[in-house]
Amino acid sequence: MQDHKLVADYLRKCFVSVDGLWFMKIEEDGDFEKALEIDIAVWKVLPKIEARTIKELLSLGHGLEALHTALDFKLQAELYSHSLSPVHEDAFTLDVNDCPWVKHIKKAGRAHFIERIAASICPAEYGVFTAEFGKSISIDHQHGDCARHGRCRFAFHAKNIMATG
Repeated sequence: MQDHKLVADYLRKCFVSVDGLWFMKIEEDGDFEKALEIDIAVWKVLPKIEARTIKELLSLGHGLEALHTALDFKLQAELYSHSLSPVHEDAFTLDVNDCPWVKHIKKAGRAHFIERIAASICPAEYGVFTAEFGKSISIDHQHGDCARHGRCRFAFHAKNIMATG
């Protein structure tokens, strides 16, 4: 039997590597803006697949509680240092205390792009992921100290949709 942690570490490293490599290859033939545009398009699809996979693996439904559970699973699997507040009054917050993507970008010598990437990719990724748990869930991304320390906050809130008629 193979060590599951070893397999997970290997797959995580491959996932991160392919994300960075294709971005840099596109950038070689065009420019940063074109690579970022395509990256945003990818991150408007991949989180949908991630959310649906996590929902199936964990037998989750819709709503804030399911989103809360799925985010915790996703961020633990991706080795984020994070904290989630309990769901209270149809809302919760996610504090990212140490983002592994920021570390990877810095390691690649591309720290000057972090703010631009975070402002574009994070809202797309988390917005699409969140929508899989209910269209009435809104999200607010506060960049915080992303570029220097990989910290930011997301606030999630379920809007009560009342039927009229």
